[in-house]
Amino acid sequence: MHGVSDQGLLKLARINEAEASRQRMIAMARCNRAGFEQLGRWLVASCTSGMEQAIRDSLQEQGIECWCPCEKLRYPPRRGKQAVEIQRAIFRGYLFVKVIPDNEAFVGLLVASKLKGLMGQDGKPYLMPENLMSKLMLSAKKSERKHMDASSLPVPSDVVGKTVTIRSGPFADFVVTVRKVLSNRGQLVVDVPLFGGMSEVTLGVDSVSM
Repeated sequence: MHGVSDQGLLKLARINEAEASRQRMIAMARCNRAGFEQLGRWLVASCTSGMEQAIRDSLQEQGIECWCPCEKLRYPPRRGKQAVEIQRAIFRGYLFVKVIPDNEAFVGLLVASKLKGLMGQDGKPYLMPENLMSKLMLSAKKSERKHMDASSLPVPSDVVGKTVTIRSGPFADFVVTVRKVLSNRGQLVVDVPLFGGMSEVTLGVDSVSM
């Protein structure tokens, strides 16, 4: 049996040192960091659309507080198959993460995940107002809805590109532009001015005024 060469030991030491450094950076973004309860703030992070829940789970496993508001959709039985119920991120391509807002936490957050970046301006991540986060969380709990058939809740097909007013939820009274019609779900995809830019949000047709 041959022993490990000096070169192999050196390589292993470098790998261990790099991982230890990575863990120290991630620790700065964890919710058990000293002062988190008093200083922690919610940020908005961008990610690959469709990967929101997987990245959320990964961050939470590493001790980082993360929130991914989801809507519950139920697809009716088709061609002999059973009905399917899924959960889909409401803000596709975005996640909410809570950290102490300093450079160490920002770096640790990006090191810990496959996030694309943090939303903000002039190199400074946008800190979500506490009252808006409370409204979003409350609205997300209420917005979980079952599949709605288009025949019971019709959506005009000619509204794409037109403006509508949101009637309820955290974005009430916002005037937004319709980008897509999901007629089989009774929903609209609209552009909402959020996170320092325009973000796609899916709304039930009953929550807007045409």
